[in-house]
Amino acid sequence: PPPMFLRPRGGMRRLTDALAAALGDRVRCDARVVSVDREGRGYVVRAGETEFSADAVVLATPAFASADLLDHLAPEVAAALRGIPHVSTGVLLFVYPEGTGTRLPDSSGFVVPKGKLAMTACTLVSRKWPDPVFGDRAVVRCFVGGSGAEDLLDQPDDAIADGVAGQLAAILPLPPEPKAWRLVRWPRSMPQYEVGHLDRVAAIERALPPGTFLVGPAYRGPGIADCVRGANEVADAVRSHLAGRLQPIEGEHVR
Repeated sequence: PPPMFLRPRGGMRRLTDALAAALGDRVRCDARVVSVDREGRGYVVRAGETEFSADAVVLATPAFASADLLDHLAPEVAAALRGIPHVSTGVLLFVYPEGTGTRLPDSSGFVVPKGKLAMTACTLVSRKWPDPVFGDRAVVRCFVGGSGAEDLLDQPDDAIADGVAGQLAAILPLPPEPKAWRLVRWPRSMPQYEVGHLDRVAAIERALPPGTFLVGPAYRGPGIADCVRGANEVADAVRSHLAGRLQPIEGEHVR
């Protein structure tokens, strides 16, 4: 059977690189949007000193960032979006010396019961996604922080790495010190789905101004496949909205 887990050859950045290449010069980098306002039947989007006119707006930002952009346009929606909690996480990547790769168990990794260790989960990267570049090095990824464990991220990078590496050495046949490591912090990156979450999302979507749409991990699934599905659904909704705009409203003549 095919493997359960897949990734693009060359890493996950190939997804964003492909999207950027397909969009070409329509992607505006270093253009932080500061406001979205109504203008006639459309919108004006302000990014610094630059303004863009739009027939529809899709907010693919975290829920709290979308709330900031909708404060003036739809304050009730903004308040509801702020009610979706987000927690901070971190990802640690460890690379061990040659000769350690074959020591790892034949497994993709493990999860940790809440509060038992500094890490919340561990991926045996060189087992789960083997690559010739790894050689016989063990490559391990650990997740830290998250709900109920965000205070760990208050520590310096090296303290977090030392603590997690020591715990890994107690669990797996690995040395206590990796050859190299890197910690990437993701502040307020993980949306939390509380009881009634989908009802909250449905109410938010109903209250959005016409031509405003939301998509991202905070709504109907946090995974890549969830976000792709949501993006396709929003794209269909935008097309339907724009098609409806071609119909004249009362008192308006089509030219």
